[in-house]
Amino acid sequence: MRSRMGMLVAAGLGLCLTSCAQMAKGLKAANLGEDANRVAAAAEKVQSCDKLKVEPAIQEEYALGSALAIHWARQGGGLMLSGAAEEKLSTYVNTVGRNLAMQSPRPELGWTFGVLKDTDSFNALSAPGGYVFVTRRLLQGVDDEAQLAGVLAHEIAHVVLKHALHQYVDVKVSTCKGAAVAGAVVSTVASKVVGASRADGRLDLDSDTGLMGKMVEGTVELAGKGHRRDEELAADALAVELLLSAGYDPEAYSRLLGQTTGGGGILANHPRKEERQERIADLLQARRNTEDPLARVDVASLHRPALPAAFAAVGPVKKATGVAKDAK
Repeated sequence: MRSRMGMLVAAGLGLCLTSCAQMAKGLKAANLGEDANRVAAAAEKVQSCDKLKVEPAIQEEYALGSALAIHWARQGGGLMLSGAAEEKLSTYVNTVGRNLAMQSPRPELGWTFGVLKDTDSFNALSAPGGYVFVTRRLLQGVDDEAQLAGVLAHEIAHVVLKHALHQYVDVKVSTCKGAAVAGAVVSTVASKVVGASRADGRLDLDSDTGLMGKMVEGTVELAGKGHRRDEELAADALAVELLLSAGYDPEAYSRLLGQTTGGGGILANHPRKEERQERIADLLQARRNTEDPLARVDVASLHRPALPAAFAAVGPVKKATGVAKDAK
């Protein structure tokens, strides 16, 4: 009997991940005994984990973002900052990136742009707090400044729209619910996350390296699965607005997407590059046809500046033959 009840308790805890409130009320009303009461108590704890679904504080965002930025930099072989030529390249990328970021709804972030030494991955990445990276391999496939601006604008959009922060919040909630199901035997990290669910839902990552490590590890794992299709399209839409505000021709970015293979992403939830190009074209057409003179696009005013001499630091130009993706 005890073993059967134990199985029911475990099954109940699993189900309560999706229907905690109803289960807790039902079990309490039924008064089925000590084991059922434990399920009800766990259900209430799991329900409280939803309190973690709050906007992280800016300090929390910067802490997570800086840790993720270090991870991306290490993964990408470090930053191109060796010697005067590479430093000039970095300054140029930062100038283009910060100009775009100032057009965004979050110009106050400490925006930082960097070039990773990675010569294999045609890739761009971003992290909360305003960190954006492009690989050397990607820069070797860029034809003009407008294409570079398009890539940077897309990553800026992910930061502005807080897509990685949403993944981080998911990590917090899943950690909390896992601790609630596990019962009393939980890690120190999990107990702190549970504690946050009983307070304001926010974590002080800077004060605990263990907590920071676990949260970053979980966020990196989710980031590796890519953003949802709607998030990618939303980032493209905002990128178009940033490009137009800065005077760049968004069709240059669309052209860069068209030069990639593999449908614009190796993950199933990434939109096909054709779909992304169609959306960009529709956005531009809508801006051309609008009756609002302040919002109407003057095609003649859009530019595709040539790349500066500093760009020579990336090495021989290699046309993109891989997959354009972003791990953000």
